[in-house]
Amino acid sequence: GRHFPAQARVFPLGFQRITGPEVMWIARSARKAFRPLWSSGPCGSGSRAGAGPLCGGSLNDRTCDRRRMHHRSAFGAPIPLVKPGQDTVKGLRAPVVYTRISQRGLVGSCSTLVGKTGSDDDVPSKKKKPTPKTTPSDSDSGGATTTHAFQAETKRLLDIVTNSLYTDKEVFVRELVSNASDALEKCRHFYLANGEDPGLLTVDIKTNEADGTFTIVDTGLGMTKSDLQNNLGVIARSGSKEFVETLSGGGGDSSGSVAESTKNIIGKFGVGFYSAFMVAEKVDVYSSIGDGVGHKWSSTGDGKYTISQCAIGDGENESPTRGTKITLQIKESDKQLAVSSWAVESVLKKYSAFVSFPVMLNDKKTNAIEALWRRKENEVTDEDATAFYRFIGTNASVTDNFAFRLHFSADAPLTVRALLFAPTDNPERGFGGSQSGNNNESGVSLYSRRVLIQQNARNVLPSFLRFVRGVIDCEDVPLNISRETLQDSALVKKLGEIISKRVIKWLTEKAKKEPEKYNAWYAKLGVFLKEGVCGDESYLYKDLLVPLLRFESTNVVSNKDDKVSKDKDNAGNNTKDETKKQTASVTSLDEYVARMPAHQSEIYYLVATGGRKQAERSPYLEAMHARGFEVLFLYAHVDEFVMQHVRSHRGKQLCSAEAAEFDELGDESKEEEKDASSIGAKDGTALSAPVMQTLCDWFATEALAGKVTGVSTSSKLTATPALLTGHEPEAMRRYRAMLTMMADENTSAKLNELQNASALELNPKHAIVKGIEALRKSGDAKKMRVAKLVAEQVFDNARVAAGALDDPREMVGRIHDILEIALQNETPGTKRVTT
Repeated sequence: GRHFPAQARVFPLGFQRITGPEVMWIARSARKAFRPLWSSGPCGSGSRAGAGPLCGGSLNDRTCDRRRMHHRSAFGAPIPLVKPGQDTVKGLRAPVVYTRISQRGLVGSCSTLVGKTGSDDDVPSKKKKPTPKTTPSDSDSGGATTTHAFQAETKRLLDIVTNSLYTDKEVFVRELVSNASDALEKCRHFYLANGEDPGLLTVDIKTNEADGTFTIVDTGLGMTKSDLQNNLGVIARSGSKEFVETLSGGGGDSSGSVAESTKNIIGKFGVGFYSAFMVAEKVDVYSSIGDGVGHKWSSTGDGKYTISQCAIGDGENESPTRGTKITLQIKESDKQLAVSSWAVESVLKKYSAFVSFPVMLNDKKTNAIEALWRRKENEVTDEDATAFYRFIGTNASVTDNFAFRLHFSADAPLTVRALLFAPTDNPERGFGGSQSGNNNESGVSLYSRRVLIQQNARNVLPSFLRFVRGVIDCEDVPLNISRETLQDSALVKKLGEIISKRVIKWLTEKAKKEPEKYNAWYAKLGVFLKEGVCGDESYLYKDLLVPLLRFESTNVVSNKDDKVSKDKDNAGNNTKDETKKQTASVTSLDEYVARMPAHQSEIYYLVATGGRKQAERSPYLEAMHARGFEVLFLYAHVDEFVMQHVRSHRGKQLCSAEAAEFDELGDESKEEEKDASSIGAKDGTALSAPVMQTLCDWFATEALAGKVTGVSTSSKLTATPALLTGHEPEAMRRYRAMLTMMADENTSAKLNELQNASALELNPKHAIVKGIEALRKSGDAKKMRVAKLVAEQVFDNARVAAGALDDPREMVGRIHDILEIALQNETPGTKRVTT
């Protein structure tokens, strides 16, 4: 069977290539040969003239005697009829030449052709009924399933690998250095396994700006001609991966050089070499295995390559004695990136700073810092750790230092090596702010087998740990083919959880072993831990983070207070320690609970954004002092949100001192309360309950009409005339203020109504409350007016103490009136000016 121009193979007639009249003769002969087939309807499926083969398989099929009887051609032999494209036992295809000829547009169908050019003998004696044309079926007659291999368009595949795989062109340096490192690792293993010295193992890079070339040389094992064909001529075939699989499957000592070699091998995809074509017009590879024979592999990235022998030596077109040299002819547009010494050096320090072997750039070593995370903690000095921290730190200066460092390693469920640092200062303070502007990024760099995968790795650590600096090296991390992003999100999440919990445990250990150092660190970076308590992933880490929180409290004496007391005791004696900056001590929730008296059921806190002095003067502490309860002081605006997320600790609910409710004090406590109240009361007597009820009604309906939801007698106060209750928390006030600035007039009015939803409690033993009651009952209109002014001022004072007065300017006029009345009483001759 020959290939005709119509690309159809027919029964073996021994014809050469034909055209014109010969094609017509074949068509007429074919019609004669298949005349019995056209007339044998029962054996065909929709048989008709010109329809082509009707039966699949061979005409010698014994399952159909009639078919075997009728299907004999004019040539006197059975004709194997098969589906077009399906080979018979003899490798022949169905005689469908007329169909293929018709498709090529040379002639019409066989029946049409015979009708026009054939003789009477070629025409059937019986006129046939015309039937509609059909196309031969594409389904196998026997329903057999065939297996086929995918095909690839090599030039297009190489173009994709070269131009569509990597984000940045600079990674070609990383890929070539990684390949060279793998070659050196294979060489090291080979020689050590045979008890020999591999010699000097280095990666040497030369850039030539004048010639526009980039050359990288390794002293590895080198490659033969077949190695060049198999490794460079086959895309996605990784020799490094095969090396690892060979070592892993060969048994032996897994803890010796075999295990070390498998861990140090970087490549596994077999496409990194082709990244060179991103910046190169032509790539030449010179290689020798040390047998005195060198070979040159050359390609322009157009889907073809050449291999030829080359000389051994140090010349431009010569192969090294043992190893591989790759020379890139850099494109004009990429010369600044690929042949500039400083540009290549920056890429080497970014991606390949911790490669196992020396990397030389123009005779200068670029990887001088060792991969300290591969060493044990006791083998790393503070000086080495500091230099490493400054090298890997984002925007780190030569004076930056760290507070704590963590060496972490694990082999299950993932193989992880990490060296992490907690910086001394908040990295997001100052002009720089967040190092990336994205809370999903961190200060941790992700490596795989000493090669950088992601700087400021995303989604590895939760956002509240973005202050952590350091390196995480995971051999099992799932990478995409460009080794720039992570693939298996579930595995990456597992890696993040392992590291995160270990970091929190590490900080917990430091808080116990070095409390003073931890407290100083927490004062600057504690906001990140608070974010973790309130953040999206608080359900994972909240219980671990809460013990790390630190607060000042009423029972913790500050160092500053100690200094003041020492100054009083040692007047005139100034010591060196007293001149140092003093800071207040802090306590944890665990320590707070341990100090709680038996009758205390809740953990109390007070928000005082003005600092400790403001907190200590709060009227809400009076009831706590009277009962001997400790109160935590919260100075940051976010602290109240933190407490709302914590809710409880060790079975104790957290409660704001402003919202606390208490039972009546016992006799002993009442005596203490009576002594304390002497500051603000002239005597220990209190207004009676009926009198207080009347006074409270007057406050609610006349003096403060529409400003409060109710007025009642307080059992909490000792030295303050009144306090606000039921008001919105400080955090909600700030949120309302922010919404008010952005809202329209109607919405602002509704938001402002929220600040009126509060009640007032009066201290029946305080002199001011008694004075208001006396003026109110005097019957004198002027005195009654003064009573109303004082009542309004008492209410505003309570709002100020609660932090609920948004604009204090509204009470300035009233204060002037009260001062004027007070001065008139002291100087009766002074004439009052009505305001």
